[in-house]
Amino acid sequence: HRAPGEDGLQIIAGVRNRSPLITTHTEYGIRCVVDLNHTFFSPRMAHERLRICQQVARGEHVLVCFAGVGMEANQIAGRTEASNVVSIELNPIATECARRGHRMLQRNKAVKCPGAAERLRVIEGDVLTILPSLERERGQGSFDRVLAPRPKEGKMDSDIGDGDGGRVFLIEIVKHLKPNGGECHWYDFVADHEYPHCVRTRSLIESVCHEQGLSVDIIHIARVGSVAMRLLRVCVDFRLR
Repeated sequence: HRAPGEDGLQIIAGVRNRSPLITTHTEYGIRCVVDLNHTFFSPRMAHERLRICQQVARGEHVLVCFAGVGMEANQIAGRTEASNVVSIELNPIATECARRGHRMLQRNKAVKCPGAAERLRVIEGDVLTILPSLERERGQGSFDRVLAPRPKEGKMDSDIGDGDGGRVFLIEIVKHLKPNGGECHWYDFVADHEYPHCVRTRSLIESVCHEQGLSVDIIHIARVGSVAMRLLRVCVDFRLR
């Protein structure tokens, strides 16, 4: 929904009738494909993606929700020794970009971890539909780590909203985290005065986990960018126990 659309970009130099308008972006040697009209991608998240990769341990099962063009999933598969990485995205054009980036992993000499492409699986669909089917396939609580950049919800993305703050997604995600030590990187949008305590986001995470009969530790709250004046994107890292 945040993609510019067919008329959202104006070409000011070069060939004017390029459609689709597609580019390849490289980050720490790992590449992804971006359709500029129909997908959303921010290169400013590069440092955050590196931070996540540095936390992934050998043998982990990793889930990337709302994966977009797949750069997070590509980075984890290509730069870590995760056992497998599952990427889920609803936008069919973004999913096709992710699949093209997936294929590039096979012949990318910058990839240092053997079998990167074989360890990555790209799935198109709604997280709320796909996760229950994965449960039947893999079992409940099967992921060591989940990345979840919550979809934007307009007014809810500050301190004045009346939406659910992504509760429906978080409930489903928590079910698929390992209950003893599973970690989630939950990306949220907060007003600048809410940071660094982010009480509203912490309360949401704690209430969802307690409803599932789980205890939770908030490990770290990181500011990972600004999306508008006085509106921040943050990542809340939490662990189940």
